Amino acid sequence: MQTKIIIGTIAFMLTMIILGFIALNEPARLEAFSAAYEGRSIENGAEIFVNNCATCHGIDGTATQCFDATGAETGCVGLPLNNADLLCGNRPPRLDAMGWAGTKSDFIEGTIAAGRPWAGMPTWGQQFGGPLQNNELRDVALFVQNWESETLCGGEEVEGPVWPTRVSDLPAGNPENGANIYQVPLGCNACHGLVEDESTANGPGPWLGALAAEAADRKEGYTDADYIYESILLPNAHIAPECLIGGNPSDCPEPSTMLSNFGQRMTEQDMADIIAYILGVTEFESNVDVVYPEGSVAPPAEE
Repeated sequence: MQTKIIIGTIAFMLTMIILGFIALNEPARLEAFSAAYEGRSIENGAEIFVNNCATCHGIDGTATQCFDATGAETGCVGLPLNNADLLCGNRPPRLDAMGWAGTKSDFIEGTIAAGRPWAGMPTWGQQFGGPLQNNELRDVALFVQNWESETLCGGEEVEGPVWPTRVSDLPAGNPENGANIYQVPLGCNACHGLVEDESTANGPGPWLGALAAEAADRKEGYTDADYIYESILLPNAHIAPECLIGGNPSDCPEPSTMLSNFGQRMTEQDMADIIAYILGVTEFESNVDVVYPEGSVAPPAEE
């Protein structure tokens, strides 16, 4: 009898030791399991992103180089996602600019799901008529957030562009090169059509071919070049009087749906060439100062 008691006691103690060992190691096991699960989700999100999102946002999410289904380079019409403005910190600047009160994860996943149809981004979530299930939306959101890194967010502060206050201080423009930049890589024609062909203007933005004759009358005291320069750098400074939405004239939405990050995507020569293409001139007159937030890395907050 005593032998049985001793054996039972030893077995109980061994069982408790084993259970204790398992309990001690359970957090690490769960952490490894969670990391592996999240890794698979990010991989799936990457595949979905490449097949559906890279056309507008770029293969690396920076909206600097985009390709269509045939592999031909096209203009990137989406905002950059691999960007400190969206990813860095618990309250990235873009959340405040959009008036978002929730979390960063919810903002990214919600934007993917609902899209921004008024700005050309389709809805992707099935609850809004799109093709992606909730788990796929989460996977894409995880993939986008995976770009957050110490290099992007924790290094030295990156100095943004400092734009001249006067458009007349830009270098001489090259209209021919401006026509190329207008289409690739900036993709302005996706919203505004080609300057030389009004029939191509079937996007959400107004046709720009009439600006050479009308721009100087849009804002009092502005030259045509002043108006275009300000409109590119600060899209909400003045809302154009008419857009072609779905090919039909309509009031332009306010705030502007035009991307507000061109100040980070263009050089002074690019700007001069674009303006030269729109106006058909190579040098510009100026009457007013256009003040772009000096050192801005993120697009200026939309008012």
